[in-house]
This record gives sequence, structure tokens and C-alpha cells, in this order.
Amino acid sequence: MTELATVANGQLAPAAPLGGLRPRVASRKSDDYVAQIEARRARSAPLTREAKVRKMALILSDELHGFRRLGVGMVGPIQLKLRYQGIVRNVLVEDPVTPGTPVEYDVWDDLGQAYILSGTEGEVRVTPFEGKRIPVRFFRIAIRKEDLFYLRINAVEQAQDETKQAILKQEDARLLVILQAAVTDYATRPDHVVTPNHNITEASGYLTPGSLYSAVAMTDLHELPSARLMINPFDFRDMYRWDINQTGWAFKDRVVAGETITSFGEFQIQRSIIVPQAKIFLTPEPNFLGVFPVLYSLDVEENHMVEAFWKGWVFDEMVAMSILNPRGIATITKS
Repeated sequence: MTELATVANGQLAPAAPLGGLRPRVASRKSDDYVAQIEARRARSAPLTREAKVRKMALILSDELHGFRRLGVGMVGPIQLKLRYQGIVRNVLVEDPVTPGTPVEYDVWDDLGQAYILSGTEGEVRVTPFEGKRIPVRFFRIAIRKEDLFYLRINAVEQAQDETKQAILKQEDARLLVILQAAVTDYATRPDHVVTPNHNITEASGYLTPGSLYSAVAMTDLHELPSARLMINPFDFRDMYRWDINQTGWAFKDRVVAGETITSFGEFQIQRSIIVPQAKIFLTPEPNFLGVFPVLYSLDVEENHMVEAFWKGWVFDEMVAMSILNPRGIATITKS
């Protein structure tokens, strides 16, 4: 028999012995794979002490982009207070508005009480009602930030976060102003004959469950019970002083266990330092109270002043507020 030869990688392979198989010729040997794995492990292996010293010295020698600059960005400030949580979007119905669309809301009056009415769900009624369209005017909230790079922290992130919280506080402050104006005007109207006013005076000096029940009883007469409670943290702590006869064992057990009081009875509690001390506001569910139209939410625009070596941003939002139904608002005043 004639021996045959094969060509592999441009070289003549040795002929197979008579009566046997030809040797298999591979493009890569197993040793090549082993060497590749070992090289990969060497690159990912922990550095020796001497290698770490050399690398640290190289990093520290770069004053501009080196480890010191990285360390400055990693230092965080000591937190002085809790982050502020806004309450507007939990009290009013947030309504995103399409740019260029007139913002008006349909309401109808019955003895001075306003309701939100959908134009596609109207009914024919025998009793006449007065219809109104309420236009909404937006206002702009803007805060300029400067002096961002004096501290050894991420000053930009810190300043932007503080600015967002400041804007939330301004939103809540405007909400309380319009709530107080609505309940005062509604209680003094000549057609408001169900109750003399919507305020309960607490003479004991601290909030009691009896005051809450007395306040909601007034709105019950308007067929609209209050369901939300806005309170200052100082007055909120009065709830922790209520005895077992007012709350029950389950409530006291949760308080002792460290749980935060988020509701009591039929009320959901909203705490805010913007709420004046000794003044508690009760409101109905958002869809019975008013709207919070938002043309555009919190927007951030760069406002650098290179010539003055300033880096700055402008935070602003285009929003409005409207109380369309004051029937379910009540207040409690601690004397």
C-alpha cells in the first residue's frame, strides 16, 4: 500500500504507519490554552505589597486627576437633618398639562360648594345649578445656586438636593395659604348655613382625639368627611402622649416598638414643618378638594458665569394650585 501524506499549516505531515491511523493535527495545542488561562489569572490576581506601593506612589504624584482629587469627591458631609418630603401631591390631584392648552376647570355650585365636573359625564337635572369655569394662572419658582466648589464634598449634588427640598417647601407653603383662604372665605359666606365655621379650638394645650372627631363632624354635615391630616411635627408628638383609653393596646404597642404613626382612625397623617405650630389642617381625599396643574415639573438649566468663575444652575417649575371644593376643609387651633 502506498503511504499518503497530509498538509497542515503549510507543512508536510508525517505519514501514518502501516495498519494505523494518521496523527490528528490541530491548529492550537492544549498548552496554548493553558498559557492563555494562566496569563488571564495573572492579570486579575491581587497585587503584591511592593506593586501596590509603586501604584499608589504613581497615583499620588498626579495632583490634578489622581487619588487626592478622587478622595475629595468621595467625602460626604455630616447630615444635619432629615430630607424634606413634600405634601402637595398627596393633598391635591396632580394634573399634567399639555403645553399650549388653556388650563380651565369646570365646577358647579350648590349653595356655594364647588365640585369638579367632567364635560363628558353631565346629567340633565331639573334643579338649576350655576356653572363656572375656573382659569388657572401658573407661577414660576426659581432658585439660583452658586458657590458650589468650596467644600470637600460633592457640592453640586448637595446643592441641587437642597434646592429641590427648598422648592418643595415653597409648594407646601403656598398650599397652606390657599387652604386657609378657602376655609376662611367659605365659612364667612352668607349662604354657608350648615355650621358657623370650620375651626375647633383645643383648650387643653395639646391635640386630643376628641378634637379630631369634632372637626370631622363639621365636614360630615356637608356630606364630605375629612380624611387627611396635615400637622407640624411638634404637634404630631402629642399623639404619643395619648393614654390607653384613647388609643387601645395595639396602637401603644406599635408606638413602643418604634413604628411611626402614619394614620389614626380614618385619617392619614402628613407631617411638615411648613404647617404652623398649634394649627392642624384636615382635608378630604384629593379628588374632592382641588387640583395641582403642572405645565412642566422641576427643570434644571445650566447658568454658568464663566467670566466670574462661577458654575451655577437654575431650578424652576411651572405649576399652579386651585381649591375647587372647600366643603371638606377644617382646622384645629391649639390654645
